[in-house]
Amino acid sequence: MTLRSRFEKTACAHIDAVYRAAFALCGARETAGDLVQTTFLKAFENFGSFKTDTNCKAWLMRILRNTWIDRLRRQKTAGPHLPLDEDGLEHKPVAIETVWSNPQDLLENFSDEQVIKALASLADDQRLTLFLVDVEGFSQEDVAKITGVAVGTVKSRTSRARAALREHLSSWAEEMGWTGGRQ
Repeated sequence: MTLRSRFEKTACAHIDAVYRAAFALCGARETAGDLVQTTFLKAFENFGSFKTDTNCKAWLMRILRNTWIDRLRRQKTAGPHLPLDEDGLEHKPVAIETVWSNPQDLLENFSDEQVIKALASLADDQRLTLFLVDVEGFSQEDVAKITGVAVGTVKSRTSRARAALREHLSSWAEEMGWTGGRQ
């Protein structure tokens, strides 16, 4: 089996998960696509050193994380990117009159836009950690290896990210009149 066919069989099976992680990091489809492309290019270039008995998905996530950090460093020196299209404009949420019976109903009825904004408000390390743990289902030990931090740091980031999301979404629900105020 050639290196290319091994790569396609092993790594390309995780392209959707890597894209979801990239989107969770940056919040923009085009940027996420660029990150995925760069991640898979780097992975292919280094696939000869990949150990077949290890977790390829975790290996790809680590490459993605490092690619994202490199991109942020370059942007810091180049200055911010200003969008010229309508996607860069702020959108005001539309009020919906609904009576909520329980917190699960409330969470399920947040718009994707509000959840994305809440996720975007998190620090990059918290957003990636939360995504890898809660969405991709990696163990905290695997996330520690992917992100290069201690397991305790993963636990802390996950807890803080969940608390920040809860705070952000509950304050938005209050603004919309969906709750009776904080308890």
